[in-house]
Amino acid sequence: MFPERPHPQPPALLRRCPIPRFPPPPGSSGEEVKGYPPPPPSDSAMGVPSRAQAERGSSHQSDGEEQEPPPQGGGVVGGADLISLLPDEILGSIVSLLPTDEGARTQILSSRWRHLWRSAPLNLEVSGAGRINKAVVSRILSEHRGVARRFSVSDFITANDSATLDGLLQSPVLDNLQELAFSFLDCIWPSPLMPHSALRFSSTLRVAEFSSCRFPDDAAHQVHFPKLQHLALGSVIISEDSLHAMLAGCPALDKFVFRYIDEDSPQMPRSALHFPSTLRVAEFGSCQFPEAMVCQVHFPNLQQLVLESVTISEGSLHAMLSGCPALNILTLGNCSGFSQFRINSLKLKHVEMYFRILDGHRLEELIVENAPCLERLHHRGPYQDIMRISIISAPKLEILGRLTDNIYRLELGSTVFKGLHDVTMATVMRTVKVLTLRLDNLIRNVIFNFMKCFPCMEELCIQTHIDLCLPHTAMENRQHYYSQDRFECLDHHLKKLWIGYYSGERPHVGFAKFFVLNASVLESLVLNVHPYRKASDQWIENQRRQLQLENRASICAQIDFTFEKCFSYLNDV
Repeated sequence: MFPERPHPQPPALLRRCPIPRFPPPPGSSGEEVKGYPPPPPSDSAMGVPSRAQAERGSSHQSDGEEQEPPPQGGGVVGGADLISLLPDEILGSIVSLLPTDEGARTQILSSRWRHLWRSAPLNLEVSGAGRINKAVVSRILSEHRGVARRFSVSDFITANDSATLDGLLQSPVLDNLQELAFSFLDCIWPSPLMPHSALRFSSTLRVAEFSSCRFPDDAAHQVHFPKLQHLALGSVIISEDSLHAMLAGCPALDKFVFRYIDEDSPQMPRSALHFPSTLRVAEFGSCQFPEAMVCQVHFPNLQQLVLESVTISEGSLHAMLSGCPALNILTLGNCSGFSQFRINSLKLKHVEMYFRILDGHRLEELIVENAPCLERLHHRGPYQDIMRISIISAPKLEILGRLTDNIYRLELGSTVFKGLHDVTMATVMRTVKVLTLRLDNLIRNVIFNFMKCFPCMEELCIQTHIDLCLPHTAMENRQHYYSQDRFECLDHHLKKLWIGYYSGERPHVGFAKFFVLNASVLESLVLNVHPYRKASDQWIENQRRQLQLENRASICAQIDFTFEKCFSYLNDV
């Protein structure tokens, strides 16, 4: 028996850093293979006899072989430090993937690591006010002995001084920069001029993000970005000709982001729609789309489109989507200018929409006419939204929500919900696996209708309304128990149930208890207690007794009480 050696706790940084796993070297003869680190010493090599050796009464040393000492530097108590066996190039890459402050802390892990920080590829990212100021950034750039990969500074460093940024960008360590991001103060008028030194990296840049500045008109026509894959312009003042020349000089562009910070929603330059055919992701925000231009564009390879706070007419929106034959993901956030939205797309998989109530600007009708690949339809509209939803053809739809009490009409094939209480059941949708609802009250009849319509539902997320809770008797009078009915969903499919703003009162307890006692394959019941309820351990234990957990239909069901925001959970789903 060997005495157990204490193992010191590693720093928090080390616990968060995943240790890379390398495939075993080919062959098992123990010889060193090029491209692989030498294998760690075995027990016998460390003087510990194996079971077979003990049975033979011999040890590794009895064969006359000389034991090699364990690797020095960076060793840990009780075993070899395998990560320090890696070459400096790999260790430097690991350090470069960490945030700046955590990368610097790796120097305390081992003497083997101390020189890596100053020579590893530099990812310098400074955002917000803190201890790092312009002087610190300058010192880092002047003292770093390696190359720089990413340089990102916020308006806290640049302020409204273009000369400050120009001085930083002149540093020789940035000569082969791959990622550049900077922003000026958005409240400054006129906007600071982007320094010409920002364009000296055009031949090496892969990512460029510029915000709240004026683009030099005399430079765009002379610059070519052969490797640029991601370009983001936020409230950048740039002429039509310069933007057109800039996009034309990006033959490898994969993602283009064009946003304004100004709430006045200025007209978007027409050249912003002349991006190269290689583009796969496009995001536009806080602007008005030019009517005549949208109908003429064609985006053959665009796979993801995000429109946020964009004003666009109904005809232009549908024409734009028709010009995206490869579109997979569409996000419409707080957009206006159209009251009806029709989905006709052969490859569209995910559609997410969220709207706020404005003066007459809201989506009144959503129609899914032909979407053979649509898997997720997520509408995060306001609770007061009284829109009409019609899903005519979506044979692969798996995630549907968020449906509310105020929906004027919901058509799922031949099944019609006039509101959520008056239902004409004629069609079932067996593809739907996840359903999210936002209801005034937890009424079983409504849920029963959905379980009939979606018999293969596996996850059900329900958010109740905090201030709308009917008295116990009124609520119970509206419950109709289906004691003789069995639901395929309850017997075979429903695994996760989440109830938001759970009050712990009798109606909510009865609703949750029904699933505890009847959901045969339930794995997780999450009861999110609303913020007005101060839930003590005693209160939670009393809730568990009322739910009759000892009689639960699924022995594997776990019941958890949480206190997170309901909105974040529904949005994550």
